[in-house]
Amino acid sequence: MTTAPPPDLPPVRGAGWTSVAQGLLIFVPTFVLGAAIGWPGSLSDPASIALPRIADNEGAVRFGYAAYLMYSVLFAVTVTMLARLVEGDMAKGVRRLVVGFAIASVVARSVGIIRWLAPMPELADAYASTTDDAQRFTIERIYDMLNSFGGTIGEALGVGLFAAISIGLLSIGLLRASAIPRWIGVWSVISAIALAIGSIELLGVDPGPLLTITVTIVQLWFLATGAWLLARGSEALRSA
Repeated sequence: MTTAPPPDLPPVRGAGWTSVAQGLLIFVPTFVLGAAIGWPGSLSDPASIALPRIADNEGAVRFGYAAYLMYSVLFAVTVTMLARLVEGDMAKGVRRLVVGFAIASVVARSVGIIRWLAPMPELADAYASTTDDAQRFTIERIYDMLNSFGGTIGEALGVGLFAAISIGLLSIGLLRASAIPRWIGVWSVISAIALAIGSIELLGVDPGPLLTITVTIVQLWFLATGAWLLARGSEALRSA
């Protein structure tokens, strides 16, 4: 009688591919929005510069931010799957917090991203269609308020604080898991700290290029973790 091979539980390869996808998907909005409007530096551009760019590149802006929305939603999926790999090394309450803050991060990011998919293109069209200085001034003020509101929620809370807490708590399980290389756990701690630093916007400080640096650290961690899971993860976790 042939014995069936043991199931790959938790889904190591699934977590590996998802983590790699999480690390790579950011390049879509980076290249598309970077070429169209100079993103992410454009986030701090004044309305008089940002709105004409959006009007001239509306299709690219919508596509780029739609890809960024997909990437942001995938964050919760990736973190949840990584948490499953080390669920035996974390208390149930901690694991729930990991997932909960990952979902909170996605919700906050989505609020920030939606401003570029709905109100901002409309403001850009209105700005381009009028030559009245008073109307343009009003549109600029609306843009500034929406950008400040959406940026604080999306970047400072979503990309920064909530994601930092989620990954920081996940690192507890990664560091305790004997089957996971220690460098993955240490890198996750560094990633959480980097994201937390990126949330300084909540204190009224413009993170500027710091946001790009902190996100890059996290993306490289996702890529490296996913690559290890695909190459050696199944064998290591089965033998642990």
